[in-house]
Amino acid sequence: MFLSGIRVLDIGSYVAGPAAATVMSDFGADIVKVEPLAGDPYRTLLGGVLAEYPNFFWDQDSRNKRSLSIDFTTDAGRDAIDRLIARSDVVITNYRPELLARLKLSYEDVRALNESVIYGQVNSYGLDGPDANRTGFDATAWWARSGLMDHVRRPNGAHAVSSPGMGDHPTSMSLFGGIMAALYRRQRTGEGAHVHTSLLANGAWSHCMMIQGALIGFDLSDQRSPDDVARAPLAAMYRTRDDRTILLSILNPEKEWPKFAAALGHEEWVDDARFVDRVARYEHREELYEALVAAFGSDTVQTWRDRLDGAGITYSVAQTISEVVNDEQMYVNDVLTEVEPGDHFYAYTVNSPFWMNGASKRTPRLAPGIGEHTTEVLKEIGFDDAEINAMLDDGIARQREGK
Repeated sequence: MFLSGIRVLDIGSYVAGPAAATVMSDFGADIVKVEPLAGDPYRTLLGGVLAEYPNFFWDQDSRNKRSLSIDFTTDAGRDAIDRLIARSDVVITNYRPELLARLKLSYEDVRALNESVIYGQVNSYGLDGPDANRTGFDATAWWARSGLMDHVRRPNGAHAVSSPGMGDHPTSMSLFGGIMAALYRRQRTGEGAHVHTSLLANGAWSHCMMIQGALIGFDLSDQRSPDDVARAPLAAMYRTRDDRTILLSILNPEKEWPKFAAALGHEEWVDDARFVDRVARYEHREELYEALVAAFGSDTVQTWRDRLDGAGITYSVAQTISEVVNDEQMYVNDVLTEVEPGDHFYAYTVNSPFWMNGASKRTPRLAPGIGEHTTEVLKEIGFDDAEINAMLDDGIARQREGK
């Protein structure tokens, strides 16, 4: 694994920063996850509502890591953190800038202990400006603030809440990419680096095509109406007879229109003056939309799958989560990958989203319990048994029971 030997200190919480460490762990990096004595609050995000299930949020984003549970506001706890910083290649955090300054864990503080460190930082709204220290999550900074939340709703329809982690995970990939670029530069120059990104910046990047248009005045968000669903009939959603949704994405209609019309059983549309070419189809777009509504509504989703697949049409069915986890394509491409066997509920987990020829990935190991590796990590950085026992007895550190 090409990141074997790289040491990463994960001093963050929830998702956007720590998930970048998770990706590094997949390729062999050693991740020490620093947690407060009560554990990362991400562990309890699901609450008691789903008590019959394992904490699948935590397990997804904390696999392969070693947990050090310690109060680093104490002298002994801070000594441990400083020793870890001094030996780490990468330090990752998503704490607010003012909190990092108060904890003396800013880039300047960390660099003073390790000049060659790569410091990967993510926050909600960027490091400058009036909102630099404003609290936020991907739902607020990536989804709502970027304009995505407003843009994706149907005209005049209600806004939707984003899926959990929907913006955190792509943001973590930006941070991962920046960290890897900094490691490459360090290999060439010996210099450390401060790499930073934000949820807001990644939301804007996800939404950049429409933002770019708005920069020159193309903003129709206050002019949208329910009729807009018919504006591009070949790139729209349709309901089937069995109440499923098909999303068309026909972007080269001159090539695809004849075979699409045939797949729907309407070969006569090819010569219909209303639909004969791109200009005619646009002029009669509302009529075409209504014709497609009727066509798709006349049969089941499986029929349309067979016909559209047979014709090579670009489309997808809006899959339920249960369908996703039974989708063969997910397994044959290692998107859903097997985890280490053991006394747990999981057979598979969601893999990090890229692969490299000749670079193996670690078989995912279940996320750690609170302080599962506290004693192990403290010994590695030079604390003897007496010192470790004193920290445990004094409530400065926590070791998971039975470990």
